[in-house]
Amino acid sequence: MFLEHRGEALPKGWRLVFLRETDSTNEEIKRRRNSDPGEGFVIVAGSQTAGRGRRGRSWESPEGNLFLSVRLQQSAQGVADSASLSFIAALALSDAFSSMAPSLDVTLKWPNDVLVSGAKVSGILLEADESWIIVGVGINVLHRPQVIPTNYPVTSLAEQGVSVSVLDVASFFCHALYSRLQQWRGEGFAPILRAWKAKACGLGGRVVANLPDGSSVCGIFSDLDADGALVLHNESGQHRIFAADIFFG
Repeated sequence: MFLEHRGEALPKGWRLVFLRETDSTNEEIKRRRNSDPGEGFVIVAGSQTAGRGRRGRSWESPEGNLFLSVRLQQSAQGVADSASLSFIAALALSDAFSSMAPSLDVTLKWPNDVLVSGAKVSGILLEADESWIIVGVGINVLHRPQVIPTNYPVTSLAEQGVSVSVLDVASFFCHALYSRLQQWRGEGFAPILRAWKAKACGLGGRVVANLPDGSSVCGIFSDLDADGALVLHNESGQHRIFAADIFFG
């Protein structure tokens, strides 16, 4: 069963389908590539039976949280688009949370985690699908996960005192994402990166970067380069890190 929402709740031309349950909103939107083509097609699910996070991790998907995927046009830049959109999606989420509840302490943890009061409240997964990029988002609206794969603090909007419906969160996010997409397409990645760094958690402090190959690098998180790579300095020099789990201290 699903309900379809159109109108002011979404940016002009965007469409949203709400499903009571699906395996994964990213997979659902892939299956609908021919039935509802075009940018701005949004799937929201009440729950997922096979939700996924980064690096193939499972994503707990209980009813009451937001599970959303949106289809965006991929340019000739391909992989570069995905890297930029990861930052854009996280920045848009932070914009949405700040709009919903201006008193929230919202920061960004590289590469694309959004923190509220220092605890993770959401996850983002980008996947390519032919000429499209799918931005998948999971937000802890009512519940925080019982199993924490990275041993990092987690929270929910409800735990932070924010009472809001799942579809309202979806609306805030879609409008914020649309605004940041327009900025990126009109002005390039530089203003996105500046806004992201203004909200960056741990910038200038000591971090541990756990790399995909199982090794770790420790040092000072000194900057993000023009492509969004984390720049870390230690006694052996400068390191540009493109993928890692980051821990502070």
